Amino acid sequence: MTQGRSTLLSSPLSFADFVFRLAFFALAPFAIVLAAELFPVRGALIDVGLAMFVFILGEAPRRFAARFRPVRYFLSEALAFESYYREKPPRPFAYYLAYPFLFPYWLSNREARHEFLMFRGYTLGSFLVLLGGLVWQYFRDWPPQLGFTDFLPAVFLSLGVETLLVLSLLMPIATTVVWYHSSFRRRRLLVVLIVGVLSTTGAMYRVLNHRDPIVSYITRERVNLRTNAARKDAHKALQDAVAVAWREIVKQRSKKPARGVALGPTGTAKDIDGDGKVEGAPLDDARAKLEGFYKHDEAFAFDLWVSPLSRPRLIVLYAQSRRKRPAIWVALQDGAEVKKLSSLPKEAFAAMRAAADTANAVDVVWDD
Repeated sequence: MTQGRSTLLSSPLSFADFVFRLAFFALAPFAIVLAAELFPVRGALIDVGLAMFVFILGEAPRRFAARFRPVRYFLSEALAFESYYREKPPRPFAYYLAYPFLFPYWLSNREARHEFLMFRGYTLGSFLVLLGGLVWQYFRDWPPQLGFTDFLPAVFLSLGVETLLVLSLLMPIATTVVWYHSSFRRRRLLVVLIVGVLSTTGAMYRVLNHRDPIVSYITRERVNLRTNAARKDAHKALQDAVAVAWREIVKQRSKKPARGVALGPTGTAKDIDGDGKVEGAPLDDARAKLEGFYKHDEAFAFDLWVSPLSRPRLIVLYAQSRRKRPAIWVALQDGAEVKKLSSLPKEAFAAMRAAADTANAVDVVWDD
């Protein structure tokens, strides 16, 4: 495939195109990393990454696949990607930036539809991998309180987000790599790849150094569904968890800190932050106790908050509310359970992001 060549200095259009692609490679990894943390979309990332890898390697993967049938099945989608773009160059970058909004066109145009299906289509092998992954996720994360009908909306949501990720982010990245590689603009390719790697590294650093573990959207949905499916058991699990955390806070407060250990506002080893949020051993103990009812990843949806900071009397264990849902919470004040929402200070509402003015915790989530 032969392409016309231009330099950045002699062609303003080429320069503008390069700047737009560079900006996209700097920003897109943040959205991709966040999407991968919030939704199970890693399969799409692997598929597109493998396709680009096969394209750059050239004929070697095709020769290898011709000799080994299992390899041919495994690489069939990537080989189709390679063949398509060796015969037909990618369209302008603006086309792929606007791709999600052009769906009437690429659904009605045969060539555009072919390109879409190549990116989002499933071979037999990839479909079996997807199906196996879904079965594994169901049996690992959903029973015994939740059934297959609860699981299906999560499947459709995940597939929808994965498709949107491919169309809006991965297609512009993949077609840029293909265009620069096939048109021998290797220095531009190197620059955008370096920017992409640095941006991805920065995004991963922010995710890994986040104060709290990032809990996926699907996990938070499971927390709400599981709580509503077995309210009495969930209530008992939260009561036990908050009691364990409270005992740990009282024990730490009564201890004399070791020499050289920095103290937090309560006299403990910085387990309580300035905003009242509890970290460290009390939170770890509470989450471990929650795993008697909730799944491991669901336990990370819960946090602890105490008041006042100097000598805590109130402790709240809660999962943040979403979409105007009331927060799931249990609180102890001086060792006794608090059931009325009006008994909590306004700072607790801010911590829980409670959007509904509900009467009490029992009526919200615990009654039958």
